[in-house]
Amino acid sequence: MYGGYVGQYPFVSVVRMQTALIQGGSGGIGRALLDQVLASDQFDQVVVTSRHPDQLVCNDPRVHVVALDLCADASIAKASREVADLTDRLHLVLTTAGLLKDAQQGVAPEKKLADLNRSALEQVFAVNCFGPFLWYAALAPLLKHRERLRVATLSARVGSIGDNGLGGWHSYRASKAAQNMLTKNLSLELKRTNPQSVVVGLHPGTVDTALSKPFQSGVPSDKLFTAEQSAGFLWQVLEQLTPERSGEVIAWDGQTITP
Repeated sequence: MYGGYVGQYPFVSVVRMQTALIQGGSGGIGRALLDQVLASDQFDQVVVTSRHPDQLVCNDPRVHVVALDLCADASIAKASREVADLTDRLHLVLTTAGLLKDAQQGVAPEKKLADLNRSALEQVFAVNCFGPFLWYAALAPLLKHRERLRVATLSARVGSIGDNGLGGWHSYRASKAAQNMLTKNLSLELKRTNPQSVVVGLHPGTVDTALSKPFQSGVPSDKLFTAEQSAGFLWQVLEQLTPERSGEVIAWDGQTITP
């Protein structure tokens, strides 16, 4: 807070606390993005969620850890209340949830339409689409302000309908395409009351994580990123975002992905 005078009248300008929120910060890209956010020194506090909060080790006093399971409505409601207890508005919201393959749950990328089954579809949509946007819905009171706001959800190039020349991966592609539509809708809704808001999907490239491990064989070595490399690229994109790009899906190199 600082003061001064306009004519003969004193004024006080209040510098509001800046708060970032990262969903899924205990490993992979989420943890690397947490490191980028902390290193930026732009935020007074960083709220980080995890399904397993005991696995998130961070001694930075700015970090507050909150338990969250995006597939459980009760967990979403409880976590959103905990965030609201810490702040009345958010300035950066990053969501990193993603499901492509899970042998224990019987989820795998489908090669043909006959491979579709209801259980796998529901699980993939629950993680990639329903969870992130039910989370945003629960956080709505903290997003509706007129200060600078960036909301970014990890998406994927394969969610592009116009760029789909191979087919397959039905549930993953469809869940990401649906996620991208909700991203566009949220961008329009927030823009009506906050012209400074930017809502985007982010494609991190092919990252050397458990999610992509079975599908890395055909990826050139210079296009297979560590989590730290990908997070660095994504942070550069986030830093350069302007309201004109709100609603887009943007790749790690800053290029807009065809809807």
